[in-house]
Amino acid sequence: MARPREFEPEEALEKAMLQFWAKGFHDTSIRDLIDRTGVNQYGLYGVFENKRKLYLAALDHYRDTITRKALKELDGDGPIAGRIEAMFGTLFKRMRTKDGRVGCLMCNAAVEMAPEDAGVAEKVRAHMEHLRGAFRGRLAEAQAAGDLAPEKDVNALAEFLATTAYSLGFLLRAGVSGSHARRHLRTALSVLG
Repeated sequence: MARPREFEPEEALEKAMLQFWAKGFHDTSIRDLIDRTGVNQYGLYGVFENKRKLYLAALDHYRDTITRKALKELDGDGPIAGRIEAMFGTLFKRMRTKDGRVGCLMCNAAVEMAPEDAGVAEKVRAHMEHLRGAFRGRLAEAQAAGDLAPEKDVNALAEFLATTAYSLGFLLRAGVSGSHARRHLRTALSVLG
């Protein structure tokens, strides 16, 4: 008879995501994951198989929680520029945690792992497309409602804003000041005007 699982996989995944977010894949040891999650190696690997698959699951969890929550800001009322600014504000808050300036987990994965791991590269590409699609949809709605100038290229703006999310993550991870990051964001948002 199999022993009942002594931990909640989603809770362990959340904690593992935070560990990878703070230290990256290569600098996170199995001991770090055990300490962070409170789950032994056999428990973690019993559910996730190995460190790499746990990392891939953490990237999915990031998209499904952190990114999805931030993108919900686009669904609010008011001018599209204000909703996009609120979305970036939500991301900005999450990119600075008790672990320090962690930036964006997907940005970190793009730099650290995507060049050497096709599975991670695919997760990063899918995440970028997820961002572009969300921006594209809301910008098109705003343009149809007269809240965005008709001459604005919705596809180009969506690509630019998705890239801005990544650049903000890179800047914060690199340790730039909050005021520098906010200036960067204000300049980026000026293209909506």
